[in-house]
Amino acid sequence: MRLGDSSSEQSDAMAGTPLLTMCFVHPDVSPSSTATPSATPDDTMPALVPGQKDRLGRVMIEPDGSSWHPAKDAAWALKDCVRRLYTHAYHSWIEILNSICQAMFNNFKTMCTWDLMYNLVIGTTFERKASARLSSWLKKIRDSGECPDWMLPHVFDELGQYWNTNKFKAISDQAKKARDSLKGGSLHTRGAKMVGTIAREMNDFHQYVAENLDSSVQLTPELSTQIWKEKVVEGTHKGRVYGLGSRNDVRRLQLGLEGIGSSRQAEALDGVQIVAMSDQIAKLTVTLAESERRRVAEQESVSETVQQIKEQVMNLAHQLTTSAPDDINDESDEDDYVDPTP
Repeated sequence: MRLGDSSSEQSDAMAGTPLLTMCFVHPDVSPSSTATPSATPDDTMPALVPGQKDRLGRVMIEPDGSSWHPAKDAAWALKDCVRRLYTHAYHSWIEILNSICQAMFNNFKTMCTWDLMYNLVIGTTFERKASARLSSWLKKIRDSGECPDWMLPHVFDELGQYWNTNKFKAISDQAKKARDSLKGGSLHTRGAKMVGTIAREMNDFHQYVAENLDSSVQLTPELSTQIWKEKVVEGTHKGRVYGLGSRNDVRRLQLGLEGIGSSRQAEALDGVQIVAMSDQIAKLTVTLAESERRRVAEQESVSETVQQIKEQVMNLAHQLTTSAPDDINDESDEDDYVDPTP
């Protein structure tokens, strides 16, 4: 049973629901539902790919690990629909009434669409992300002490009063100790990627390399990481690149060097790289031209030698042909000659 909602109907709806969706059940995305949700495309419509919009202007999305693809469009839609209906001083996502949560999700379905088989996954991801985003927004408001444009003034005042209570301070201290006890820099991940996502990213990587890199350029691990960061996953988020694991220190992505702290330094290094590569290409071009010149000269010399040999063979053959009849006649004369001497 959720806080703020004591109805028995909700308890019945939660029976048999996985733990991940215990606090928020979407009626039209539950495993037992057979109705087609309004967020899915019509059967008569042509198949859409993620990122395209249907005739109602909804963006086509698909699950991508614990997130969506494309992530930016779905994130914007989630932010808009949650903030628009946050009209009471709910301290966390779990306190929001189920009817309001469902209204938020229904609003989300007017902005995004997806394949029918992803109903439950999309609904679960919406709930998890909405909970995390709301906690992040409230923390920023608490730290800044300023009321944002999307929050009603009386809601901000009520939240401020709650944050000053001993109850909240005790909860906050306990949560802080729990966070401090966790070790490691990669505890929170984006989740496993789907096979389709990996295939799409690999295709983008190989296509960029084929279209933009010369065959003489060596594809080093550092260069591969740089291309993956800038062209495949489209940059960083809070200074990190998802999917790189222990190689996720963006400051070391430029030629594996440490201490690059400004974009100007990175641009300067890129300029030095370009000049060095251009000089190397020019030298290789000269070397290749010289090798080609020597090859042509050697080929001409060989051709000339072969021609001379052919001429010598022809001359010798001609000489043999012209001298052969005289020898034969002499031998015949000797055979026909009769010595008159008895």
